[in-house]
Amino acid sequence: MQTNRERQKTQFKKASRRRKRLRQGRKRNNSDAARLSRFVLRELTKHLPDIMVEHRLTLAMMITGLLRGRDGRLAKMAEKVVYPYKKTSLVSRFERFVKSNQVEVESYYLPFAQEILQAVTGPEPIVLMIDSTKLGGNCICLMVSVYYKKRALPLAWHCFKGKKGHSDQATQIPLLQQVQALMPAHTPVVLVGDGEFDGADLLTWLKTETDWQFVCRTTPTTLVCYQGKWLSLTEVVTELGLTAGETGFLSQVTFVRSNPVEQLNIFIAWDPDKQTHIFFVTNCATKAETRHWYDKRFTIETCFGDLKSRGLFLHRSRIRYPERLARLILAAAGAYYLIILLGVESIFSGIFRQLVRTDAFYHSLSQLGFIFLDHILNEGDFFPELDPLPKPDLVSHFVFQP
Repeated sequence: MQTNRERQKTQFKKASRRRKRLRQGRKRNNSDAARLSRFVLRELTKHLPDIMVEHRLTLAMMITGLLRGRDGRLAKMAEKVVYPYKKTSLVSRFERFVKSNQVEVESYYLPFAQEILQAVTGPEPIVLMIDSTKLGGNCICLMVSVYYKKRALPLAWHCFKGKKGHSDQATQIPLLQQVQALMPAHTPVVLVGDGEFDGADLLTWLKTETDWQFVCRTTPTTLVCYQGKWLSLTEVVTELGLTAGETGFLSQVTFVRSNPVEQLNIFIAWDPDKQTHIFFVTNCATKAETRHWYDKRFTIETCFGDLKSRGLFLHRSRIRYPERLARLILAAAGAYYLIILLGVESIFSGIFRQLVRTDAFYHSLSQLGFIFLDHILNEGDFFPELDPLPKPDLVSHFVFQP
């Protein structure tokens, strides 16, 4: 059996022979697909220089197919890629990639995650968002993302079987431990999540194993110990005498009667749309701070939208095996990161003034990236050399006076 080193040498020889055949047999292909493929391969080589050559080439073709076809089905991706052999063999190549146990999602995505974290590390806390979404054939993707310029950039994910519903704490904690290992030392972190992430075991882990702040929504029926009595949060609202539109904040309460977690705070907010009180469990010191951080949670929905129905249409895939779906998401996350970098480049280069309105901004970084990509392909322009993701405060959407 070949060692990894021997396998790398074999793949390198194959790639060299392939390049030699292409040089001898045909002129340089300058089609949209070929130019985009070369650009993606160049960026992957920069970020992933040490992975197997064949894996890097396959991943580049998958990203190219996603960016051109904007469809998560492997056959549709293959249709949009330059390939000198049968398209069916390219689909088989994609299938082998998502099935391969040698494709380690965590290690392959690590350079992208580190570059993202380097950009958001600063005096302000790193804001992490955790949520799940349905993908593939009866699969759920649990994802942790980081807040960047009103978008959520993927950091890590885990896929498991399920038609719908919440993930359990045995799934959530290992994923957060994986993310914790990525965090820069001595950097403040805030984790926000919806009602799926108010479990006692998870809250205990956050309190004892991290120094993170956290804000998670919880249900009105949750029991807390208030003034020596176990009451539901709905009953607490009655005890406090809160009326419509009023908010409250409970400090140092014991949360969940069945598995008590001590010294937590409860923020009671008012939802004007549903005309009811909503509840959050947190270790933040004030309700203003709690509200400030939780408002950022909804940006993870923009990430899911960009990966699914507003961008790469990953939800059209029907892959039924979680580990294979995770490898498809690897390609989608790489494509999404390149789109964000293209959006940043369109601002830094000033080309966005030619592409969108400048008296007001209606486009996110991902939308700008897609628009800039289409412009490059339509006009036959050269693809730019992309710099690493800059600090968020360097990326500003200016509104120019008419």
